This record gives sequence, C-alpha cells and structure tokens, in this order.
Amino acid sequence: MGSSGSEKGSANKRPPALASAVSGALSGAVISACVQPLDVLRTRMQADVAMGVNRNVAQTLEVLLQEGGVRGMWRGTGPTVVRLAIGAGINFVALENLKHFMLDVLPHASGQLGYFQAAAVGGLARAMSAAVMSPVTLVKTRMEYGGPNHISYKNTAHALATIAHQEGPRGLFRGLWPTVLTNAPFSALYYMLYTKLKGAMSDSAAGEQLPPTAVNFVSGVCAATAATLLTQPSDVVRTRMQLGLPGTAQSNAISTLGHIMKSSGPNALLAGESWCSCWWNAALDVC
Repeated sequence: MGSSGSEKGSANKRPPALASAVSGALSGAVISACVQPLDVLRTRMQADVAMGVNRNVAQTLEVLLQEGGVRGMWRGTGPTVVRLAIGAGINFVALENLKHFMLDVLPHASGQLGYFQAAAVGGLARAMSAAVMSPVTLVKTRMEYGGPNHISYKNTAHALATIAHQEGPRGLFRGLWPTVLTNAPFSALYYMLYTKLKGAMSDSAAGEQLPPTAVNFVSGVCAATAATLLTQPSDVVRTRMQLGLPGTAQSNAISTLGHIMKSSGPNALLAGESWCSCWWNAALDVC
C-alpha cells in the first residue's frame, strides 16, 4: 500500500507531455520575438566576415539601422517564432521523457542525473527538434540577413515553397548537419553544466540565501555562455551554408569548414561570438 502511494506520488510529480509541449512552445515564441534583434546581429556579423567585412557589434548595428531602421531589426521574426514554438514543444516533450527514462533505468540515490546522463538527455532532445525544424531554420537565417545578394521572401510559407521549387526538397535541409552539430552539443553542454551548477549553488551556504529564481538564472547564464563559446564554429559553418552567398560556402559542412580555414583563418570560426550570442542562448534556455 505504501509502495502504491509512493508510485502515485511519483506519477503526480511528472508533468503531462501536452503541458510540457504547450509551456515550451509559448515561452519559446514569446522570448524569441523579444530577443530577435540579437540573432539578426549575429547572422549579419557572420555573413559580413564571410565576405571579408569585419565590423564590431556597434558598427554592425549602425549598418542594420541604416538599411532597415528599427523595424529591420525584427527581420525573420516569423520563422523564428515558428521554429522555436514548435521546436521548444518537441524539445520539452523529448527532454521530460528522456530524463524520466534515464532515471528509471539508471536510478541515482540523489534522484539527479549524472554528468553524462544530463549531457545525453539534453543533446538528444535538442538534436531531434533541430533536425525536424531545419527547413525553418534555413528560412530564418536567409530572412534575417538582408545584406548584399540576399534573397527576398514574402513570408515563411512562401520561402519554403520557393526553396523547394528552386533548390529541390533537398535544398530545404541545406546545412542540416551543422545545425544539428550546433544545437545538440550546445544543449548537451548547457543541460549538463546547468544541472551541476544549480545543484552546487543550491547546496552551498551562499546559494541557500538566494531565491530559487536567482539560482536558476545565474546557473543558466553561466552554462549558456560556456556552451555558446564551445559551439560557435559549427554555427558559423551553418550560417554560411544556409545563406549560400557566392564564394562563401561549399557543398557540405567539411568542405565549408576547410574553405573558412583557408580563406579567412581560425578567427573566422568565432565570427558573431559576442555578448549578443551568449545572451540570446541564455534567454532561450534559462526561461
């Protein structure tokens, strides 16, 4: 009887998959719309470096405002919201189910995931959502750019239809592997670091004096910053492949990486790596 009550209490603690999907989708959509200018900045900085133009954040922001005004800073919001609303829903459901699976199969006395378990759960969940939403990520990147040789689309649906018609169905998945190799390791690193930092802070004397929200926020920002820095090179490769600007990308990720190293040097792999990238990822993963 006691065992039955314990199982019932454990089941009640587990959030329904639908609730996880809805909460993840809504939070992802709202946050993405708020911080969209940061992603526009990052995309433009990476594209500029690909074409041999080096600007810092302030200079890039000035150029963007001259080209499209304040409204232009929200280019690509449509596909961004679609991608994160649906992607966050997929990620939340996968994350919850994978986490409970890991804890059921390999239970821990503390009831917490280990380092590698946390990394595997976060990485697999993000890889699934990134792969499914790769065509929308392609549209988002192209609509955000808006610089020389950019392609204009009316909206997300028009972009998907145009790309499928002009480049074939395979074209919709241009940059798939760099997309997955940016998102999966990022989430694996983030979730692993966040889980451990949060646990360490909560158990410390200083952490006990802080409200749970502050502990979550500090842990999330630190984890997101570290994960962003480590996965930035694959994000640069993804941007170049998806934009397809003349002379800046090759047919696959390995060739594109080699082209970047040969034409621009190792520093180009950190293009767009700044506070805007770190805070963008922190905002999405902390909330």
